[in-house]
Amino acid sequence: MNGARQDKPLFEDKVRTRMDAKAPGEDDYSFYDSAARPEYDVYRGLLNGWMKEVSTPGQKELLPRFRRNESFEYQTALAELTTHAALKSEGYAVEVHPESDQTERKPDFLARDANGAPVAFVEVTTFGPSKDFIGKHKRAADIYNGIDEAKLSAGCRLGLDIIKYGAKTPSLRKLRGSIERWAGSIGEIKPDDPPSKIFEIDDWKIEIILFGGFRCDVQSTHAIATAMGDGRIVSAETEIRQALSTKGKRYGMLDAPYLIVIADCKEELVGGIRNDHAVIDAVFGTVVTQTRELENGERETKDVRLDDGYWGHPNTARHKNVSGVLLLPKPHLWDLRNERWQPLLLRNPWADHPLPDGFFALPGYSVDGEGKIAKTAGTSLADILKLPEVWPPAE
Repeated sequence: MNGARQDKPLFEDKVRTRMDAKAPGEDDYSFYDSAARPEYDVYRGLLNGWMKEVSTPGQKELLPRFRRNESFEYQTALAELTTHAALKSEGYAVEVHPESDQTERKPDFLARDANGAPVAFVEVTTFGPSKDFIGKHKRAADIYNGIDEAKLSAGCRLGLDIIKYGAKTPSLRKLRGSIERWAGSIGEIKPDDPPSKIFEIDDWKIEIILFGGFRCDVQSTHAIATAMGDGRIVSAETEIRQALSTKGKRYGMLDAPYLIVIADCKEELVGGIRNDHAVIDAVFGTVVTQTRELENGERETKDVRLDDGYWGHPNTARHKNVSGVLLLPKPHLWDLRNERWQPLLLRNPWADHPLPDGFFALPGYSVDGEGKIAKTAGTSLADILKLPEVWPPAE
């Protein structure tokens, strides 16, 4: 799907006079398209240049998402465009939504080398679905709201993904009942591999994921995990692990390395070393402090890593089809030269198809054969993207 480029830019060349700041509640595109300060000229030129490198089918999908008057959707589209630009900057040819023999779904990108050989599939996701998912059209909203009323066991929530949209709204009572019966039949819910099922009703195809681990002492009024305001406890490592669980099995067993890029569009991450801990805990296991009494009566306290990580331990390696995870702490570009918000790349040491050494050579962490985690150096995403040395640009 790498057709000829289309000429229409993301931001039109026009006279802009606005000098005031972004207004409360204003969407991102409206602000960036109207701001006249010089740094925003640099920003618009950068994104327009990146968009020119996207194939025509890819542009036709991305452009409306940027302009949808919804900041969350703008940020998710920007995360995809940034990833595409980084791949192009590294010298790869990028195929948008490549066909797969494993599933009718299509990953975001396939990077190919100079000879056309596949190097890696890349999927970009975010914490939580787009807020405009509910408003995409009325039938989707009806289904979302109908499933959101499902009655679940304490501590459980649902993930929702509409695979195929139907011509009319199906029986929500029947759909909800089927989901409730299925959820009620599930025993243990593994945090790294939550159960899922595709429900087909009329001409709809809907995937439901059952998540556990939420508070049992709070009665939720929403069954869908990402419907906020239900008093749930959220942690960044949980969000990362759930994003991996959702996307990790989405495309079956691909025949090349598979990288999942996760962007935080909910401001869940707090920055610095705590971002590192969140992604490490998500894939290699949560660290807890354990105390035991020795024979001499003294107490020994030490930190141990639980086997609840998405990739597990050397002796319990799992999800080997996911070759790596790239954490993008901020969906916008402004903090890419801020040390506190640097993207991190973790490679799965037990992957069936390991990522090539030079692929996204970002800073991150590696694991040796004994499970010892060590920090690895790399090139910053800002340098891969060739951002100006002074970034954000001086006013």
